[in-house]
Amino acid sequence: MTMLNYFLQAAAFMFRFLLELALGILVAILYIIPWFLRAATVLGWLAAAFLCLTTLRRIYSPFTDAVPMLALEFLVIMLALLWAMAGMLAGKHVWGVLAAGALTLWGVSSGMTWLSINWQHADLFFRVLPPVLLAVGMITLSIRTRARRLSAHGMREPSAAEVSA
Repeated sequence: MTMLNYFLQAAAFMFRFLLELALGILVAILYIIPWFLRAATVLGWLAAAFLCLTTLRRIYSPFTDAVPMLALEFLVIMLALLWAMAGMLAGKHVWGVLAAGALTLWGVSSGMTWLSINWQHADLFFRVLPPVLLAVGMITLSIRTRARRLSAHGMREPSAAEVSA
């Protein structure tokens, strides 16, 4: 009978050991899941930025010189980094901001690819889009600068009736 008691005690000891080992592994997995998700978020953000840059190269490189192409790629990289920096400055939800940035970049890239494949006037659209965006940006910047300069000198913007008279 004592041999059976020793065997049962050994089996109970082994069961407790295996149970603690399994629970320890479970705790380690639960502890490391957020870090895996963070790494996956950063890798997804980088992959989406790469996909967006690849799509830009595919669409714009046939009719764009090297220097403007580099400037366009630099703009995309800066926008992606500004998105990430804004999330870091906010302090909260940094990983959510990176994931949203990755989804945005992926969506823009997929939309540009879909548009270039399925729309017959996509070539004209993509040729006109950068100059139009630059022109709108410059007009907006000049209007804001003029308004700021006039408000700094205590002057007001003339109305349409005053200008036409």
